Amino acid sequence: MPLLVALLLVASLSGLGQTVQAEAPWLTVYDDAGRPKWEVRLRKLVRTASGWEGERAEVQLYHEGAPALVLRAPLLSADRYGREWTLASAGEEPVTGEGEGFTFRCREARWAGGLLLRGLAAEGRGVRLGADEARWRMGESLELEGAEVEFAGWTVRFRQGTYDLLADELATGPAEAAGHGLLLQGSSLEAWPAERRLVLREVELVRAP
Repeated sequence: MPLLVALLLVASLSGLGQTVQAEAPWLTVYDDAGRPKWEVRLRKLVRTASGWEGERAEVQLYHEGAPALVLRAPLLSADRYGREWTLASAGEEPVTGEGEGFTFRCREARWAGGLLLRGLAAEGRGVRLGADEARWRMGESLELEGAEVEFAGWTVRFRQGTYDLLADELATGPAEAAGHGLLLQGSSLEAWPAERRLVLREVELVRAP
């Protein structure tokens, strides 16, 4: 189990509804090898009956001890031990972040054994990506649901797929690819955005110039 360390100024709060200014890291989580896994900073923190609520949150995620992804949000909620947390948008202000060559925004980011992003819009590496949901465990492929990916003049839409960020490889089930005057449908798709290349299998030509 990961080791969790909270600041004494937070751990000392015993009553409900107490507020603390938390400029320094509120919570740092370490993996079994003693390397940082994530670190949470907050402008304001409040103890509630079920856990914690915070404002102006920044979360730094690490992979094998190295910084991998940073998220910022107007609102945070967490369980009483900080093992699970949710970053949420407020009004017109979304959750934002950057990492792995992308900048992104989303409606909600939740950590529960892995990172779940809802209402994701990301851009980087010559790619624009949108998804209803994206799941990511550090060091593994991004799992996408209800997604649209744009690169090299193509717009690819699919219900489920994975994007291996290290190999820059997108793999999906049934997909639709629109671009260059064509609309194609296929049973599966593989794409390498950096190479500006895609392979669509069992293709049906829906529209041509």
